[in-house]
Amino acid sequence: MARMTAARAAVEILKREGVTDAFGVPGAAINPFYTSLKASGGITHTLARHVEGASHMAEGYTRARPGAIGVCIGTSGPAGTDMITGLYSAVGDSVPILCVTGQAPTAVLHKEDFQAVDIASIARPVTKMAVTVLEAAQVPGVFQQAFHLMRSGRPGPVLVDLPIDVQMTEIEFDPDTYEPLPVHRPAASRAQIEKALGMLNAARRPLIVAGGGVINADAAGLLRRFAELTGTPVVPTLMGWGVLPDDHALNAGMVGLQTSHRYGNATFLESDFVLGIGNRWANRHTGRLDVYTAGRTFVHVDVEPTQIGRIFPPLTTASPPTRAPRWSCSSTWPRSWRPGGSCPTVPRGRPPPRRSGRHSSAVRTSTASPSNRSGSTRR
Repeated sequence: MARMTAARAAVEILKREGVTDAFGVPGAAINPFYTSLKASGGITHTLARHVEGASHMAEGYTRARPGAIGVCIGTSGPAGTDMITGLYSAVGDSVPILCVTGQAPTAVLHKEDFQAVDIASIARPVTKMAVTVLEAAQVPGVFQQAFHLMRSGRPGPVLVDLPIDVQMTEIEFDPDTYEPLPVHRPAASRAQIEKALGMLNAARRPLIVAGGGVINADAAGLLRRFAELTGTPVVPTLMGWGVLPDDHALNAGMVGLQTSHRYGNATFLESDFVLGIGNRWANRHTGRLDVYTAGRTFVHVDVEPTQIGRIFPPLTTASPPTRAPRWSCSSTWPRSWRPGGSCPTVPRGRPPPRRSGRHSSAVRTSTASPSNRSGSTRR
């Protein structure tokens, strides 16, 4: 079996996981990793002026390229702590990024050595996993698990901390036999899909609330087809802005605090059924929950089952696969609803999205105080 340093093995895994770009600032404790990065080739590195900036660059890279994962690299101590804001932004917005930090030698950890901060403990609340690897042979497994976690369920960031002696230790690793772990994504059941679509079809004034999960899954096109097929207005959250063009007839505008549109609030408050896809009912979007939920039924579709019911219990739930509204494709619709069969028509009395005009009495109720308005959400 091939022998190489643990740092080189980590770089080879990055390449086999699809990484083509990285952002960071070199430093003594991470230089073995940088040496392997240069020797291996295949990954373009962008030098940042500041490590926090590198973490935001990695986040922006992931946002701009659905399916890709941005990588941020920094040395020990302050480089890791500088990444925390970028990690917090990424975990809040469900953006997968990988942060790799250098660390002091394992023999002097917890001995107040130079820049030997316990970055794993600091980063753990704002990541899906944060770990300091103490054994070189564990490096391949840790990086494999990191990519698995970043892509599974609700996406999010991971931090891997590599002591300098671990990076330089030789291990046995064969890159040619490496395979990424299968990504875990819960799938909605047929019964859940049929019940949700039946409730939407029976509603007189249904709405779709589309969150950032639709953008992250690169599923805006599918969502648009679903909205057009059912004639259902769409309220994008701030993170879901762009799922429909602003001038699309079914774009009902944003709802809530600070980023809301008047016609968005008016349309939402007249709805009787809300289908949330890839969103999280954040308080900038909902405002007061008693006003937001009164008089309407909710169905929540999210790739992370633990997200459902966190803010308020929906009537029914669904956990879709990779591309959030994939179940809107004709192949998974009930047989009688497929194109060529008896596709459901939009119930009479369903109003088009409001784009102008005076506030209704319901809107005046919702905007009587700042806490009553409804705004933007991450997902």
